[in-house]
This record gives sequence, C-alpha cells and structure tokens, in this order.
Amino acid sequence: MKKRYLTLLLSGSVVVMMSSCGGETDQPALPQEEQTVIRPAEPLGFGDEGSQSYSVPSPNELFSIIKESKLPYKGGLINTESVNYSTSKTQALNFGRITADIAYTASYEKFQESMANFDNLRKIGDDLGISYVFDEFMVNRVKDNMDNADSLEVISTNSYQRIIGMLEENEKASTLAIIAAGGFAESIYILTNLIGEYSENNEVIYRLADEKLVLENIMDYLTLYSEEERVQEVITDMESMSSIFLGLNEEKVSEEKTIKDDKVILGGSRVMMSAEEFNTLKEAATTFRNSFANASQS
Repeated sequence: MKKRYLTLLLSGSVVVMMSSCGGETDQPALPQEEQTVIRPAEPLGFGDEGSQSYSVPSPNELFSIIKESKLPYKGGLINTESVNYSTSKTQALNFGRITADIAYTASYEKFQESMANFDNLRKIGDDLGISYVFDEFMVNRVKDNMDNADSLEVISTNSYQRIIGMLEENEKASTLAIIAAGGFAESIYILTNLIGEYSENNEVIYRLADEKLVLENIMDYLTLYSEEERVQEVITDMESMSSIFLGLNEEKVSEEKTIKDDKVILGGSRVMMSAEEFNTLKEAATTFRNSFANASQS
C-alpha cells in the first residue's frame, strides 16, 4: 500500500505552520528547483519513490508577503487570550490559526503578543496530545529568538519539516490536515483584512490569488481522511472559501527580462481575482475563521 506524505511547498502560499517553533533535525536532500515564470516552487519531501504526496506551504510565506508589501499592522485582527476548545477538531483548527497569528505579530515585531500566543499554542498542543513536538530545546530556541523576526522565519521553516514528520510518524496525519486548514483560513483572513480594499494591479492580490494551488492541495489532503466525521465537517465548512479559489481563472502573461544585454520574453500564466471575488473571499474567510476561533461555538 502506498504511503501518503505531506510535503513542504516553499512558495506561492500563505498558510503558516509552526512559525513559532525551532529545533535541529536531519534534513532530507533538496531536489532540484522547479522553475516557473510566475512563482517558482521547490517541494521538500518526506515521500519516497512511488509514494503519494501532497504539498502544503512553508511557514515563511506570510513573513515574506508582509515584508514585501509593506502593509501596515492592523490591531484588533487577532487576540492572545487563552481559550479552552472542547473538541479535537476545534483544537486542531486553532492550533493552525495561532501559528499564523504568531507569524503575523512577529512580522511586525509585536513580540509580546507572539510570546503569549506561543504559550497558547503549547497548551493546545497538550490538549491535542501532541506535546511531544515541543521539546525543551525547541522551546528554549523560540524564547531566545522571539525578539528577532528574521531568526524566527528561519527557525519556522526548519521546524515545519520536523513537525510534519513527527505527526505523520505518530499517525496524526488527519490532525495535521485540519491544522493546515486552520492555518490557511487564518492567513487568508489576515491578508484580506490587511489589504482592505480591492485595487487592480495590486501585487499582493496576485499573491493571494496564487493560493489557489495551496487550497487545492489542502482540500486533497483533507479528502484522504474524509471518513472521519471531524474532517468531513472541515471540508464542508471550507466550501465557501474553496469554491471561490477553484473558480479563479488564469490569464496568460509575458514578462520581459534583460539578460546580458539581450531582451528575453518569458511566457506564463497568472491567476486572476476580481473585486467581487476578493470581497466574497474576505467575507468567507472571516466567517469560517470566526466559527472555530469563537469559543462559544466550539
């Protein structure tokens, strides 16, 4: 029977996983970079030949989007209150949500908020029965670097591979799929609210539209475990978001580059998003996110 693996996608994504965590581990060899015109991607795998793998995003993507866009910090989007969630589904969704929140606050050097949410993350990890991902070395490394956004970005990317492997080895793959869904929803919620109003030729909106591929991978991974009631519920709850992404059209584009005095025209495609689609996505992400972040509904 072929084993299913979750792999790490280093670009074209905003889902943030384990942005707060660190730790050393043996890293698998990197495959050759796969070049595309619009957004190069490089999958890092735990899979082997003949295995079935699904890509999810790297934790560093929200860091990079925020840095490149220079969008101003928006207070009130998230909270750092410690909340008890009663089901494994809401615990996993909020584990993903809080990892995105930590990346958001760390990007703007709001380190007090980041540390508070790291403590919340550890608590939910205990509730989920995955406290083993927070070993002493990892915790100390995070605390030592909590006031350094660049260090946290590096730590997060290295750590995520380790977390994926540990969860899968301990037969927590369905939990990991729900965590990915929660992180994705929170990242879309944060990004759409930071953008605020739609405008044409906004590069950040192009980056947002590129998340169509990420959404497809997450939905495929969730579907593998759809026999679990909690996973099927997440798939259903995400339909309003997924239908928007899946309905986005691609448009052919060309890019002119000068290489050693010679002009080269590179062709490719770009995922497009209209004002109506943006506003509908913003509302859908907010509604889904609030449905599990609100303790009274958990």
